[in-house]
Amino acid sequence: MGAGRGGWEECFAAGRGFRGVDAREMRLLAEAVPLRPGMRVLDVGCGLGGYAAEFTRRGCRTLAVDWAEAAVAAVRDRYADLLPGLRARRLDFSDAGEVAAVLPRGGFDVVTMRLVLAFLPDKEAVAERVRGLLAPGGVWVLTTPLVGRVGEERRGIGVTAEEVGVVTEGWGRGEWYDLEVGGLRVFVLRR
Repeated sequence: MGAGRGGWEECFAAGRGFRGVDAREMRLLAEAVPLRPGMRVLDVGCGLGGYAAEFTRRGCRTLAVDWAEAAVAAVRDRYADLLPGLRARRLDFSDAGEVAAVLPRGGFDVVTMRLVLAFLPDKEAVAERVRGLLAPGGVWVLTTPLVGRVGEERRGIGVTAEEVGVVTEGWGRGEWYDLEVGGLRVFVLRR
């Protein structure tokens, strides 16, 4: 995969995602965050839309956003049958002004960010942005590799212990679970 935005555009345009969503991952997520019909979900960095489609199938009103136009187009094409419950749009979540102009404060019950955090430059600002988007009692589901669990050549896709501390600080309640031993960690942070 190429570096930068062009590499992601190319990847998603070719129909390749970073890592597919499987039934076990969705089962664990549903156990951690019981989804109810009508819940408002924001899927940040939606990629090819695996999470967004599953949330919508479970009755949630889902907005899938990604900074790659090819990802947004793929979600729209792949899941046209899930309209109007699933909407997709291009959005650069690292741009505070763009986020504020497009997304309603307190407008979501759940915000998910799967395999995205490592690519956003200001982790503290991201956490604050997510907190502002969540309704009271809302949940942020953050799925990420940890730097200590990936090989040296893949350090750029993980987050450090310090970065984890920055994004998990100040939440009302939080828990975590691993998708597999030595693999991805999922943080469930409640407002």
